[in-house]
Amino acid sequence: MGGSPKVIVIANGNVPESLELAHYYLQARDLPTNCLCVLDLPDEEVISRGTYEEKLRDPLLKFLREGKHVTQKHRRKRDIKSHESEWETTTTTVGFMVSMYGIPLKISDTKTRLGAAVADLNRNPSLKNEAAVDSELAVMLTPPIELNGPALNPAYNRFSHADSGPAGRFLVFATRLDGPNPEDVKRMIDQSLDVEKYGLLGRAYFDARGLTLGNHFMGDYWIREACERFIREGFDCYLDLEEDRFSVSFPMEDAVVYLGWYTEDVDGPFTRTGFKLRPGAVAYHLHSGSAKSLKHPDRNWAAPLIECGAAATMGAVYEPYLEYTPNLQLFADRLCSGYSLAESAYMSMKVISWQITVVGDPLFRPFAIPLDEQIANLEKDGRKEVEWAYLRKINLYMQNGLFNRALRLCTQKAEELDSMVLREKLADLLLRNEALIEAGKQYEKLVDDAKTAETAVRSGVRLIAILKHLKKDDDAAQAEASIREKWAGSPALDTLSRADSFERQEPVPAAATQQNGEPEP
Repeated sequence: MGGSPKVIVIANGNVPESLELAHYYLQARDLPTNCLCVLDLPDEEVISRGTYEEKLRDPLLKFLREGKHVTQKHRRKRDIKSHESEWETTTTTVGFMVSMYGIPLKISDTKTRLGAAVADLNRNPSLKNEAAVDSELAVMLTPPIELNGPALNPAYNRFSHADSGPAGRFLVFATRLDGPNPEDVKRMIDQSLDVEKYGLLGRAYFDARGLTLGNHFMGDYWIREACERFIREGFDCYLDLEEDRFSVSFPMEDAVVYLGWYTEDVDGPFTRTGFKLRPGAVAYHLHSGSAKSLKHPDRNWAAPLIECGAAATMGAVYEPYLEYTPNLQLFADRLCSGYSLAESAYMSMKVISWQITVVGDPLFRPFAIPLDEQIANLEKDGRKEVEWAYLRKINLYMQNGLFNRALRLCTQKAEELDSMVLREKLADLLLRNEALIEAGKQYEKLVDDAKTAETAVRSGVRLIAILKHLKKDDDAAQAEASIREKWAGSPALDTLSRADSFERQEPVPAAATQQNGEPEP
């Protein structure tokens, strides 16, 4: 693949919004119009394999040949098996594909329902051939593969197309820009570009299950390691190690990263009225049917996360089995290392021609530029969100054992920016340094000035704990009563009664330790 790999945009000519959004994306990314392929497809999320081949794969291959995006030659008829293309790719310039809103999501199994049920019962992927459309597009140009079950992904745990060797020469990183509404897609495009200039601005939340043994431990391990990777980038990271998911009362706020598992339908803070993720958020919930549909904002996980404001997510359209879902440790590492969403996702998937769909701009690079450059861009453009970038810088100072420098920067910027975010971090720093009285004063003022119940509760839990530690039980009771009165009716108040649960999910200590692992003095 010579030069920069092309992005091919696929739209459904029978869905007006699909074509409109395709042009919007082309303009946003400054892509040539000859990269747009408009197809005659049904306006449905599920299509048969026959429809996929006749209406999507074969016309798309014709478009690519005629547009000189690829060169192909006819295969010998005796070599062509059922459901295989008659064409063999010899050269390609295509590296990415993006299916726009309106393109079908998944391909149904050609086998009997009984066969699929037996496959799931025996956890045998070779007994079924249902798949995500995008995962099949990924192998469309590669040498023919068996369609009975998943195919090994040559890009898994690699660092580039070239690094995937001959087997990955014609691999395409295919995603989709899709969601419950066309407006979601426009927002995802706009926010992706915004984040590439200003960075991911907010907190990161990781919902593991506290597993230590068993067949499902791998999922927990991925999530914990992903948390550690974002810690190294300076994010305030909240890690839940309880079996249950973050409760609806958990004071989750300003989330820009979420990775968790395991329930069929959205729950917890994401179901609160008005809950929103930060712009450009990357959010994913590991579940066997997390992306069964992208049209229902209250079912499964992918669609609700998009509805909550995610710019990038992933999900399973059918049962993939845990080992064939994205390795979140690798996904987090590649994303934080500056790779695009599509690259990070495909480098984290052991198999393709399978069940995972990736939703978002394939070129989206949340870590496209260094933190200091993000800060410079934010300050130049007068963006108040610079407080989040400074929060990361403060955490990075802490990781390197520079507590005094972190404290000075936090104190300075909290005042200069009049930032509640940095005032909360300042209180946390004082608490970690065992300056209990000073920390208590900061938390008390945060409670008084809080604009949301979540901020009041997060600060209130720590204020109450400090007061009790100082044997000021009456003051602690008065502080709790005041918060309950001011924010009556908020689900977050339940956390005040379960402070121990919240403390287990506070920003993990690794974010404030020296490199040798010793706590700050």
